[in-house]
Amino acid sequence: MKGHRTIPRSRKGLTGLETAIILIAFVIVAAAFAFTVLNMGVQTAQKSKEVMGTGLSEASSVIELDGAVIAYDNDDDDTPDRIVFYIKTSAGKHPVDLSQNTMAISYTDPYIHVDNIYDGTKAKVEEVLGDGDMMLEYGEKFKVIVYLDQTYTGTGYTSPQLGANDKFYIEVKPSVGSVLTVARHMPPTIDPVMDLG
Repeated sequence: MKGHRTIPRSRKGLTGLETAIILIAFVIVAAAFAFTVLNMGVQTAQKSKEVMGTGLSEASSVIELDGAVIAYDNDDDDTPDRIVFYIKTSAGKHPVDLSQNTMAISYTDPYIHVDNIYDGTKAKVEEVLGDGDMMLEYGEKFKVIVYLDQTYTGTGYTSPQLGANDKFYIEVKPSVGSVLTVARHMPPTIDPVMDLG
């Protein structure tokens, strides 16, 4: 039997059907993994969008000045008695609650600083054009009045000290959005009615 070749036993090889099944399994696993990754990416992008929107609404001004700031000296003592200005909502912003329990108004000049004067006697907010509630909505206008003689009560001064060429700051702080800061200089001469711009 020299010269006789032994035929190896037949080995089973991968058939085309088995290869197709393995490839399909790989494709299904890859598709499931890709779906999970994409889904997480979409959720993350949505959350990022919400965070950016919230941050933008907090950083942007919700209320803005509507017209000039007017100071009055009714008793002719060379110090202003009250400061009046008007506010409205910024374009495209949501309504703002102007009630005393959701908003604060602070006052600062070279002589005093008061954290919150919005109590109805030191400062008050009145509707000029609106629907009768304390919600500042688009198209509505409210008037902010700061009574300086009342603001100075309990600060060690008997009357307002704000005088000619002094600078003052009034900050209107709503519950949502950035603070509206009104900063003005008093003119060199105190008149009964002063347009501060």
